[in-house]
Amino acid sequence: MRRLVAVDQSAWSMLPQDTQDRILVDGSMPERALTQLKIAQAYVRLSCIPDNDQNLSVSVATVASCVIRMLRGPKLDLNGVPLFWLELFDLSAGLSLDSCCCHSIEDAVPVLEGFVAQAAAMSQPGGQPL
Repeated sequence: MRRLVAVDQSAWSMLPQDTQDRILVDGSMPERALTQLKIAQAYVRLSCIPDNDQNLSVSVATVASCVIRMLRGPKLDLNGVPLFWLELFDLSAGLSLDSCCCHSIEDAVPVLEGFVAQAAAMSQPGGQPL
């Protein structure tokens, strides 16, 4: 099944959200490739949003009461401007807890994994952001 998911992008979207989130936190090579795929899919969705649209972010993952969103950076140029930003947003508090600029899909993988870990830690009784 996992091999099929790595090859067939549409199969990834058919997985339940909790299964997708478990895949994100493992860190082994197939799962890391799936995490890159999930980030790339979010970037494609973000890129398809017209510039004049008010919705300038897409959800990458939801963990407990947090959502990890991808936001547009400034217009892409060759001067090292980030490709996009990832943000850890607490839905229950309505607050941004953390964010990071990403210059590539590969750069975003450890950021996303860290945000998933932070959200998971906060969901524990008495949990605080890492």
